[in-house]
Amino acid sequence: MKRILALTLALVMCLALFTGCGGGSQAETAPAAEPAADTSAAEEAPAAEAAATGGFDVDPDGPSFDLIVVNHDASTSMCELYIETLCNQITEATNGRITFTFYPGGSLLGATETMDGVKDRSADICWSCTSFFGGRFPVSEFINLCGNGITSARMGSDVYQRMYEEIPEVAAELGDWYPIALHSCSYGPISTVGKKIETADDFKGLQIRTAGTVASKYIEALGATPVNFPTSEVYEQVSKKVIDGFTNDWHNIDCFKLYEPIDFCLDLPVSFTSCFVMMNKDTYNELPDDLKAVIDRFAAGYAGDMAGYWWDSCNYWVADKMRDNGVEVYEPSPELKEWAQSEEIVQPIHEWYIQYLNDAGLDGQAIYDKCVEIVDEIAPAHAGDWDAEFNYADWDADPATYEG
Repeated sequence: MKRILALTLALVMCLALFTGCGGGSQAETAPAAEPAADTSAAEEAPAAEAAATGGFDVDPDGPSFDLIVVNHDASTSMCELYIETLCNQITEATNGRITFTFYPGGSLLGATETMDGVKDRSADICWSCTSFFGGRFPVSEFINLCGNGITSARMGSDVYQRMYEEIPEVAAELGDWYPIALHSCSYGPISTVGKKIETADDFKGLQIRTAGTVASKYIEALGATPVNFPTSEVYEQVSKKVIDGFTNDWHNIDCFKLYEPIDFCLDLPVSFTSCFVMMNKDTYNELPDDLKAVIDRFAAGYAGDMAGYWWDSCNYWVADKMRDNGVEVYEPSPELKEWAQSEEIVQPIHEWYIQYLNDAGLDGQAIYDKCVEIVDEIAPAHAGDWDAEFNYADWDADPATYEG
């Protein structure tokens, strides 16, 4: 039945409406998002050009599989470019024995439907993030916690993968799927229309769109009012000055052209977001051992690290696009940054998070302490993440030999 539905929808995909992070259960129209290839260095490394993937021991005469991949982000988004590039690499690594049919923009499953859709096998693979499912993946939401010590999407991806390996509660809450990638998206700066935020008092009275319970707590702590609705509605709400700004991450700013209706972008990290590429467990289990070995190899850190690298690169080229459109992208003053990241602001949110875990029937303090320990252990390896500018097209690792 799933395959019939997919083939039917393929005939009407040109009429599909697209949604992005924060979307609802139906596909929605984004404000004329441009192809990622037009907004970055994708021209230098087209999506069809996968990294070298030799070295996999695959039977050329084994059975073949075509898998359905769903993503709520638009077909023109960097997120869709990432998932298609990753899947193309898997196709190459399996000598074409695993191919993929893609349904971006919520054309098969909406943002809040993807995880259950893959679980019940309405699709085989999805990309999604925890901000859509507040309370369902509470331990994974540590990545979303402001002031947790994570400083880049690459570091967040590294932390999330370690959490999965070392904290049983993470594996348990993700246990209905086979994780191909556990990663962090880029952080969300605070973009505003009309008012430039320069002091702590400037937050007072602002209505800021944000995503997820954890990030909302931080906006409240700063003195503003968090507002939650789909990213697909942000452009209109900011244009009409219904809200004063938003905290969408860099890749969504590009996908939905959110640089157009704003005036200022305060480059102050609000939080990162835990994201994942998930596979139906039955789909995985039905693969022959040689193809499972390929998937396992991609899932052993390569796919998550690749995502972290891609999402971090948005900080550069999306900020450039904002400036080209007249947006003032600026760093907070030392005083504002110190206050926004101070214990006064952060500590109550961390205490709330521990209780959040307790309320989910978990040992909040023990899990929190272990997450912090992992962050502290990983931090030195990521001290140079921002030493030089880069683009996602620069990623050229070989999954067959990748060691992280």
